[in-house]
Amino acid sequence: MPEPNGMNLDRLYQILRETTVQLRKGEAVEEREVAGIHVTEVYAMPHEQHAEDTLEKVDCSFLVVGVDKNKAEQFRDEFVELLKRYPEPARLAGGPSYIEVGGVIGDQGAAFQLFALGHVLGLWSVITPETLGITGARARELAGLGFVMISGFNPPPSLRKEEDP
Repeated sequence: MPEPNGMNLDRLYQILRETTVQLRKGEAVEEREVAGIHVTEVYAMPHEQHAEDTLEKVDCSFLVVGVDKNKAEQFRDEFVELLKRYPEPARLAGGPSYIEVGGVIGDQGAAFQLFALGHVLGLWSVITPETLGITGARARELAGLGFVMISGFNPPPSLRKEEDP
């Protein structure tokens, strides 16, 4: 069913479930201090080391997303059509962060999956602090501020329809 913003989010989520899986990088439970506050983070997902060998792994800073490229290719055209209905196409073309896309589609984890799926399909690149050589605490801080984004969605001419600009 189409959503008020024009995207069929039910179908998008179904494609993400069939083609991607969220994988943790570290321990299942991590504890740390942030600005004097004790934080406990729970990553209720399999570790990336236990992912199937057939998955292409995309590092999204906080987590890794495994993408089944063969299944992803089966959904390529439909995925592109869903992306063309993004509420603000110029924002998607400009390279939004996971925070923005998560707000639009309703879940930041799904935004990471969307980013990874498009990355594996060659529709964009995922950009993280690590891709720019920033590591450790500073990378985590920047990622938390939204510095996990895509290079931008501009469908190649072969995927555009006659009426597309």
